[in-house]
Amino acid sequence: MTRQPRLAAHFAPLLTSLAAVVAAMLLGGIFLAIRGKDPVAAFAMLFSRGLGTSYGISESLIRMAPLLIVSAGLVIALRAGVWNIGIDGQLLIGALFAGVTGSSLAGQIPPPLMWLAAALAGIIGGLLWALVPGLLRVRWGLNEIITTLMMNYVAINVTSWLVKGPVKDPSVVPPQTRLIPVELRLPKIPGTGVHIGLLVGLLAVILVTILFRHTVAGFMLDVLGRNRQAAIHAGMPVNRLTLLALLASGALAGLAGANDILGVKGLFQGNWNPGYGFAAFALVYLARLDSLWIIPFAWFLSFLSIGGEMMARPLNIPTYFVDMLEGLMLLCFAVATWFERLRSPYGRAEVEIGPANAGEPPGPAVRETAVGSAAGNIGGRR
Repeated sequence: MTRQPRLAAHFAPLLTSLAAVVAAMLLGGIFLAIRGKDPVAAFAMLFSRGLGTSYGISESLIRMAPLLIVSAGLVIALRAGVWNIGIDGQLLIGALFAGVTGSSLAGQIPPPLMWLAAALAGIIGGLLWALVPGLLRVRWGLNEIITTLMMNYVAINVTSWLVKGPVKDPSVVPPQTRLIPVELRLPKIPGTGVHIGLLVGLLAVILVTILFRHTVAGFMLDVLGRNRQAAIHAGMPVNRLTLLALLASGALAGLAGANDILGVKGLFQGNWNPGYGFAAFALVYLARLDSLWIIPFAWFLSFLSIGGEMMARPLNIPTYFVDMLEGLMLLCFAVATWFERLRSPYGRAEVEIGPANAGEPPGPAVRETAVGSAAGNIGGRR
């Protein structure tokens, strides 16, 4: 095979994702036209405000930081065949833990130690919130899609109760934790208005890339996601790997919550729920579960979010427009990958045998379907 066809095959999935983005933008424009808005003026303002101003650029990069961390964890789960729908709940618990820990230690110890303690508290909070559905999955076989989703609602109510009672700042009326002073929060990257949490997000993505490309644990997680039966026949600790993937995803979601508290907000509020989970799913699938491609797509969705907020009031466009665009991207992506499978040599076979695995959560990408193929790959890596 020549170099040119190899490059074409490598970038074909990315082109599919870009086509889904373009289709979603076109459908969004049609929606605006139906609502009596000028789609050309709307998208022009979205790009000019989001890309043409220093405020839009810096705010997009700030918004990008937690998305990178959340998406890095979601890649671990999805590539292992685990559907962590509870990211928002895990993030809220992690943010609350970080807010309480950070405000308690602020001014008592050096700021770097306070940041580290609050970040660890956030990681522990997200991990503990993912532990319950993880144990239910590996011990009793309960579907993690349902349990993680239900844990979101529990997290919303638990954090709301805690911030209105046991951990509430008694010096203010609104339900919130004590405030971490601005001067004690995460510092800015020199020469920018972006805090160093962005570097943490980039580091998380790089570490996940190393995990799947250069470690045995990452290889086993990948095989588990590609073909669970092959992993079982190869003697892999399937239950432990499943639990590990879910816990790692929850821990990184908790770290993303800590990132927002330490870098932007400085406290946890009772009505705060950024809803990064849905955006992370759109982001990870558009990146085709490739951790490095998460970086440009995270920036793109962050830019859309900030630009959408900045154009909503001047043009009287609904604030949910960007959320709708993200949903359209997922729908267009699903259609595009369906056509992609049909055009591939084994596409029709994959489509036909897909429903046979309906009892298991579907694999996160186009996977090998033969147990022997996956088992052969395992032997080749030893």
